[in-house]
Amino acid sequence: MPEPQPARVGTVQLYHFWSSVCSVRCRFALEEKGVRWESRYVDLFAFDQLTPDYLAINPDGVVPTLVCDGQPIRDSVIINEFIDQAFPGAPLVPADPFAAARMREFVRSCEQALTPIALLTYVKYILPKLRRRWSDEELIRQADRRPTRFLRDLHSRGIRNQIGEQELAQAALDLELLLDQIEAMLADGPWLIGPFSLADITVAPYMFRLDALGHGRFWSARQRPRVSDWYRRLSDRPAFQAATGWPDESGGGYQEVGLASHGTA
Repeated sequence: MPEPQPARVGTVQLYHFWSSVCSVRCRFALEEKGVRWESRYVDLFAFDQLTPDYLAINPDGVVPTLVCDGQPIRDSVIINEFIDQAFPGAPLVPADPFAAARMREFVRSCEQALTPIALLTYVKYILPKLRRRWSDEELIRQADRRPTRFLRDLHSRGIRNQIGEQELAQAALDLELLLDQIEAMLADGPWLIGPFSLADITVAPYMFRLDALGHGRFWSARQRPRVSDWYRRLSDRPAFQAATGWPDESGGGYQEVGLASHGTA
């Protein structure tokens, strides 16, 4: 069977937000493939994602959305698979079908870890920033507009201070289990599944977010040495630096709410 050839794609636009882990994930893939793309910035703190125009291309009201030649592609995992197939450059999916299957299994486990990331992020970062811009009454109203049940519930409970310390502690524990999995996987080589792949790209934004939230201690050289070395090498990649270095276009960054001064995505 002949190898699939990259598609001929013209205009590439990414609807994204600076600190969205899923947006970082897609910027990372685009930069690794050397794709020229146009930024369409969606300010989540101004609720741009809930405008009729944006909902027309992403009915879930989330970022990112990739639009190629006028056709929207949604969900960061699907977007990154599309980027790898549609554009030339170093492949981001292993050629070996068994390794590709293992990669996709790991990507699925990362998706399951999105909930604990979202809980910690919402309480420590998103809600404090939103409360600097809007009243709780307005935030409750906007929470009710969220198209997905998960985000409606997260925002509604967060605004009402119904996310407790026990739930946050469980979220941190769940993420430690993911880090244990990564530590074990790295025993087989420098990257998660064979050569550098979408497995590394998928989880990289979680690491950056945890570092910004003050959880970088989870992969100290003493506690998880392989994760520590892997993240150092990951951070040295120009594509990672470009993906995480996108500025907060509305100002303030993580520093606005007293979080890591080096966090930029």
